[in-house]
Amino acid sequence: MVSNSYINTANISFMKQDKISGASEIERKAMNYIKNYLGRKELFNKCYRLLSLYPSMASIWNIANFAFLYGKEAVKKFEEMEKANEKVIENGIKFVGKNRTVLTYSRSSIISKILQNCNVNVICSEARPRYEGRLLAKELGNKSTLTTDAMLFSFVEKADFVAVGADAILSNGIVNKVGTYALALMAKEKKKPFVVFSSTFKTFPFVFIKEENPNEIWRNAPIKIKNIYFDFTPANLISFFITENGMEKFLSFKYEIADEIFKIRKLLKREGYYFLNGD
Repeated sequence: MVSNSYINTANISFMKQDKISGASEIERKAMNYIKNYLGRKELFNKCYRLLSLYPSMASIWNIANFAFLYGKEAVKKFEEMEKANEKVIENGIKFVGKNRTVLTYSRSSIISKILQNCNVNVICSEARPRYEGRLLAKELGNKSTLTTDAMLFSFVEKADFVAVGADAILSNGIVNKVGTYALALMAKEKKKPFVVFSSTFKTFPFVFIKEENPNEIWRNAPIKIKNIYFDFTPANLISFFITENGMEKFLSFKYEIADEIFKIRKLLKREGYYFLNGD
């Protein structure tokens, strides 16, 4: 876990890690959090704190990067990010259509909004250890069939396509809920499209993966526990993306990176987070 040795904690109230909400919901919280510190000396510590909590989320790296690059003008980029998410939902609804069977994994808030507005059948799973898939099933109501994570693979053949979100889009693949890679392999085996619904603001050259509290799996276990939320799915397993621009085969990062971002990257490497580079 990240220590506070590099953070001035005096008189500062930090966000707590949100382990249930979808990426776009966390983005909104992060933008509101950072807006108050644009152009202020506390900005570095605030961004470092956010990225130590959400190191796998490319959108949070982009929020921090925009804050450093543009100062108070970063608010405009934040507005662009929110509009992009809205456009992904609009394009997603058009793509999904009606009378189809969609298999999805974990809980993307964007995919949830898309599916709530489509006349479809949805197959989803619990998404252990935090069970965010149950929340998705509640949101979709009688449109959804909920199963266990392991059983989800058996339903791929029944679906018209597999739909997932992304916490990060690197040049060579995506980072998403652990198990996404195996699901993509099964989709390829069954010749089902594997579709990623995401705005282009989830592209970034690198992210990190960290271990979570082992007690979420087994409290006071007598053996070693590995609790990791995310894995990497190679680009060759992705059929295409649905973004704010429509259907896209490849996505690339297009902004410069602030010096402060490289400093934060160095700190997280020092803390022992697992580094994922798009190269």
